[in-house]
Amino acid sequence: MLTHNIDYFKSKPDDLPQTTILLDNSYHPEKLTQALEKVYPEIVTKIQFELSAKPSKAEKAAKGQSGFVPVAARW
Repeated sequence: MLTHNIDYFKSKPDDLPQTTILLDNSYHPEKLTQALEKVYPEIVTKIQFELSAKPSKAEKAAKGQSGFVPVAARW
């Protein structure tokens, strides 16, 4: 699955800004980067990972929420 769209990144010009890939907190960007570098070492010059903000218990409590709460940026 990691290599499904790798050709897009191989053909992406180096002068374009990096593509930001938004991840939720269950992913480990360093592990994804290592796996992708095995397939295409220059990938780190073309993408960057960003972890999505995770609401704190206090933030959820202030809104009367608990447990799993979807974050708008991810869903």
